[in-house]
Amino acid sequence: MKCVLAFAAIAALAAGACNKNVKVKSQTDLNTVNACTKFEADVVVDGVSGIGALSLDNVEEITGQLIIQNMYDLQTVSLGALTSAGSFKVLNNTNVYKVDVPQLTSVDDFQIIVNPNLKELTYSNISSTTNFQIIGTHVSALGVFADSKPGNIEILSNTDLQKLDFSAVTETAGYINIANNGKNANVTFSSLTQVGGNVSFADAATLDISKLSSVKDDFSL
Repeated sequence: MKCVLAFAAIAALAAGACNKNVKVKSQTDLNTVNACTKFEADVVVDGVSGIGALSLDNVEEITGQLIIQNMYDLQTVSLGALTSAGSFKVLNNTNVYKVDVPQLTSVDDFQIIVNPNLKELTYSNISSTTNFQIIGTHVSALGVFADSKPGNIEILSNTDLQKLDFSAVTETAGYINIANNGKNANVTFSSLTQVGGNVSFADAATLDISKLSSVKDDFSL
């Protein structure tokens, strides 16, 4: 299998396929992207029928956007080797129940939004991000969030989510919005001292913002 991928990667590089925007229309297009360990363009998978499992497990870096949206047959997403991406967006996929990006650490824009059947979201150690949003899922646990100075953080309407640990965050450049998660949700921002935008916390059973001293805009509980 490794030999096949190696030959495919050489062919993809020779054809310049690793630095051209791709709008996926079939599994063949996904195979072309997966032949690249570094993909230096955008990948958009939008409204393609007949794909139940999306796997790009050979790709280690995407410098542009990876957008997966309106995929109503899709059930699983796997990018087992991906460590960094410009954007990683999984939007409005009604039947997706698993998203696996276990090596992802650096992503400018991370959006997991309106995937109502999503229960398993795996990421390891997000250490660099400008925008981090998880909205409208049934995930029960988050991965490690290690970025001490992110941009925005928004965790909304994840009704099975009980623990939101952002204790590594010391300050944000933008807003924080946490609301409508699990009934007994424990929210921890124990190192947070300043926020560069609005702050809103709602419906948390416990909340630790004991070091917060500066909020640029509005603050609400």
